[in-house]
Amino acid sequence: MKLINDDTLEFEEISSDSESILVSRKSYRLPIGDRATHLLEANGKTYPLMDISMEGVCIAIEAASPISSEDIKPSCKLILGEQSFDGLEGEVVHASLDGDGNWICGIQWLKIDEQTLKSLEQMLIRLRKEIFNNA
Repeated sequence: MKLINDDTLEFEEISSDSESILVSRKSYRLPIGDRATHLLEANGKTYPLMDISMEGVCIAIEAASPISSEDIKPSCKLILGEQSFDGLEGEVVHASLDGDGNWICGIQWLKIDEQTLKSLEQMLIRLRKEIFNNA
């Protein structure tokens, strides 16, 4: 930052600022419109997806029956319409209330094989196109 005049500041980018790299988003979550066919199956229970990214999902949960990381280990199944992804392993990164007072849970993938990752990426590209075409 430089003082130009008595009342003007000029900001300069700090190229070696490692913090700016840490706070940058790597991806964005896509909201799920059809929660009846976009689901997470874990430990014998089914949860509707709220949103999804390459790194994980957000699901709707009931306050009376919370979910833990043990519920999604060693594997869970992600259902996106007609396509499903088996053998995913994740961990719960948060459980909180959304803006409407409903409980949600964020799950981050820990283990996902390369082929599943590629297929999931293609599915997310299709979902993204649907969102923007319907906007």
